[in-house]
Amino acid sequence: MRKVRSMGANWALNFSTNDYLGLSQHSKIKQAFKQAINIWGVGSTGSPLLSGYSAVHQELEELLADWLGKPRALLFTSGFAANHGVLTTLPGKQEKLFADKLVHASIIDGMQHSEKRFKRYLHNQPEPMVCQAQPGDWLITEGVFSMDGDSCDLGQLIALKRQQGINIMLDDAHGLGAYGVEGRGTLTVDSAVADIITGTFGKALGVGGAFACGGDDEIESLIQFCRDYIYSTSMPPAQAAAIKAAIEIVRSAEGDERRARLCARIQYFREQMKHRNLKTIDSNTAIQTWLFDSDDAALKMSTQLQANGYLCSVIRPPTVPVGSSRIRFSLTSEMSLATLENFWQVVDRVNEN
Repeated sequence: MRKVRSMGANWALNFSTNDYLGLSQHSKIKQAFKQAINIWGVGSTGSPLLSGYSAVHQELEELLADWLGKPRALLFTSGFAANHGVLTTLPGKQEKLFADKLVHASIIDGMQHSEKRFKRYLHNQPEPMVCQAQPGDWLITEGVFSMDGDSCDLGQLIALKRQQGINIMLDDAHGLGAYGVEGRGTLTVDSAVADIITGTFGKALGVGGAFACGGDDEIESLIQFCRDYIYSTSMPPAQAAAIKAAIEIVRSAEGDERRARLCARIQYFREQMKHRNLKTIDSNTAIQTWLFDSDDAALKMSTQLQANGYLCSVIRPPTVPVGSSRIRFSLTSEMSLATLENFWQVVDRVNEN
């Protein structure tokens, strides 16, 4: 497990990383990055419609489309840009937007800046509100919710799509790579349920940047009209090469092994939280939460854990609702069971004092 510098010169084991499969330190991915730098240099040197789009960008987009079962893909510099760009470009003037209450800030900003009518439904309860939707309206959700760690109800989305004829946009930033067959994430069972899939390469894939996947018309519209895409310098070709290498690992037997280890770490961590009767949110993903009755209590525990060598970030309002301050743990496949056992021994000592 990788250490990070924390609080001055001290080092801490990182329980706040999004590097779910430990790929940011993978030798093959680093080598792909280095080799591509020797060919392409360190930057793309331009926006994608001018000089910033290279053969390696195209290869990555084609690989993404094949992996996720969509006709086309488009690269963005960040997940924020991808979500914002999709929502300010694709929905039509008369189409309404319905979004889960807990979607990411990039989605909220995208809806606000789209100047479309939007409503936010209670978390994972779209049916009462979305039953008012007309064909062509949009339902927007995350695959794995970034603060609570729980997942969307895919079966419910499939049913609503069939009943209402709506468009579905799914942000799978925290699911892609970490779960499902070949790491295809939330939509492993049925990728067709989502008209647009967005996600990032900076979490389970360990690199950076983002994408949108969809049909020919949707992707072409983004290329022609999406300001977040048109007026941003492209990601460096070397970054695209590293992402390609990461996807190849995620889809391989090694990816299966890393996901299996991650699932084992998640199960162990959940058992330990349950054993101690900690207040949590039910989650089967790498994102695990320990809820506290007050902001001060959460901050105090986070500070004490950090003093003992564990970087465990506290999340407080306004990022999360008032009364739900928490320590948000991000588990990875590269955490050893010994590391986790030692961590819970430290938690017990801190609680005893």
